[in-house]
Amino acid sequence: MRSPTKPWYRASKDAWYVEFNGKQVRLAKGRDNEKAARDAFYKLMASGTGKLPEADTLRVATVCDLFLDHSQKHHVPDTFAWYKQYLQDFCDLYGTLLVQDLKPLHVSRWLDSHPGWKGARRCAVIAIKRAFNWAEGEGLLAVNPLRKVKKPPQTYRERVLTREERQEVMGAIRDQAFRDFVFAMQETGCRPSEVSRVTAAHVNLELGVWVFADHKTVKKTGKPRIVYLTLAMVELTKRLMAQHPDGPLFRGPRGAKPFTRNGIRCRFKRLRKKLPHLKGLIAYAYRHSFATDALVGGVGIAQVAELLGHTSTEMVMRHYSHIAGKIDHMREAAMKAANAG
Repeated sequence: MRSPTKPWYRASKDAWYVEFNGKQVRLAKGRDNEKAARDAFYKLMASGTGKLPEADTLRVATVCDLFLDHSQKHHVPDTFAWYKQYLQDFCDLYGTLLVQDLKPLHVSRWLDSHPGWKGARRCAVIAIKRAFNWAEGEGLLAVNPLRKVKKPPQTYRERVLTREERQEVMGAIRDQAFRDFVFAMQETGCRPSEVSRVTAAHVNLELGVWVFADHKTVKKTGKPRIVYLTLAMVELTKRLMAQHPDGPLFRGPRGAKPFTRNGIRCRFKRLRKKLPHLKGLIAYAYRHSFATDALVGGVGIAQVAELLGHTSTEMVMRHYSHIAGKIDHMREAAMKAANAG
């Protein structure tokens, strides 16, 4: 028996349908388009007749879709896409569940259905909790059923690449487009997402900087995120601006689309297979290496925090305090050695 709250496939029409407000609504054409049908179903549930559903009929998919609508309007595209990937996955399992029936157990089972997520488990929990916290704050929920769900502890992968290892990685990358992308991370210490989204409009060649006025840190600091460019990065930026005056500067080998989060992850996965001796080679290793090199080179913690785009020195102190301690110790040893002469 078909469920009135789940899409079903009708072979005679070669289409997906759902029963909504007493009527059968076609969602998508073709047996292979189940995902498109589910997407249309969740949108339908969220929109309804223009009125918000009663609390006792509110479904998980409705909460997630309403939050995503809010996110799309108030967050940068990368943040919206980040929320969407996790919330869509959760809704694929529990989208039709009534919110009043949702338990922390459902989140646990969802996480367990993705044994390969590892560090992404924390991201997934943050995303789903954020959606339901928002719904509670907006008055959609009297009680947040996920309030007691705990975030998995943060795990840090602080792989630092030597100069020789970085050269080896560059040599293993065949296409110029991805070499440019990796070089930009190496030279700036930027997050991969920052390199992915930079456009000609963000560039000030006269000052030698990228300026992100809409960065996530702006709300906390009131200041734009500024990326300071080396001479080599200024030249690279000029070249890419000539190639792509509109849209993202850093694009895939075919020059059509920017590097996506998943695309970057896949490229580094292939690099790890090609260079198996470089354990822990991920995109963020370049950011850690940049910070480590700066601290070892004598750059102050406050300056490193600004170069990395942190809102305070707390993050740098937390992850790199052991390096700062080592530097002080070695400087003291150097002074003793000099005085001994």
